[in-house]
Amino acid sequence: NHDYYLLGYSYQRRFISAFWAGDYDSAEIYCRSMLSLPSAKAPTLQSIYTTFYRGLIGFLRHRECQSEEQYGIGLDSIVKIEFWWQFSPTNFESKLFLLKAENEASLLNVDKARSLYEASIKSASDNGRIHEKGLAYEFMGNFLSSVSNDPSGARECMKLAHSCYLQWGAFGKAAILSMKHELNEADVPNTYPSLKHGRHE
Repeated sequence: NHDYYLLGYSYQRRFISAFWAGDYDSAEIYCRSMLSLPSAKAPTLQSIYTTFYRGLIGFLRHRECQSEEQYGIGLDSIVKIEFWWQFSPTNFESKLFLLKAENEASLLNVDKARSLYEASIKSASDNGRIHEKGLAYEFMGNFLSSVSNDPSGARECMKLAHSCYLQWGAFGKAAILSMKHELNEADVPNTYPSLKHGRHE
């Protein structure tokens, strides 16, 4: 039904926007609404990002409240992204590394998590995916802030994430990060936006 596709598309865009705004509560609501529609069974390009972002949220929620359901969502995302990675390593490698890093973070395997975060950052950098590089820095910073008594490492990750988002042209996302982590002008380098990637990837 055409109306279901339009409604599903609307929920999907709202889900992605809420994710990038860091509003994970709203993102989950939009995602559940989208997945309840019959049209959700049809594969689309945007469903890749839904799977990826939903998995990241799942691992975060698991660490917050030990939800096995959310952990399962994260693991399911790894399985799907790993399957797609076989056919397009360039597009999926950094996503897969980041999801696996979040899994190790959920298991409190600090060294393994750090190594996978760094692998995600390198892959994203090598493949020109500046937004995913920023995302990996941001999630690495979030994890380090939760397991380390030294906030400098986490703050450095947030500064680098902020720089990536500015280069991507996601000024709203950069502003959210700046306010949340109280980044001052000295923390923020002068960078210029890249127009290579869309804002909703």
